[in-house]
Amino acid sequence: MKIQELKQGDKITQHLDNATILFEVLSIKQIGRRFLVTFRSAYGIATASYQGDSFITAI
Repeated sequence: MKIQELKQGDKITQHLDNATILFEVLSIKQIGRRFLVTFRSAYGIATASYQGDSFITAI
């Protein structure tokens, strides 16, 4: 899924050191060509910046 297609509530998984971490999209905001995506996981809340045509695996 392209970053620009993400919606609030979408879930994303990431595999790190034989563990799967679930991230939930809390918000997404377009700033120019980039998108700021705020995620929540078991580790807390964080925001990342992506190009809109970047791909991410969402469930």
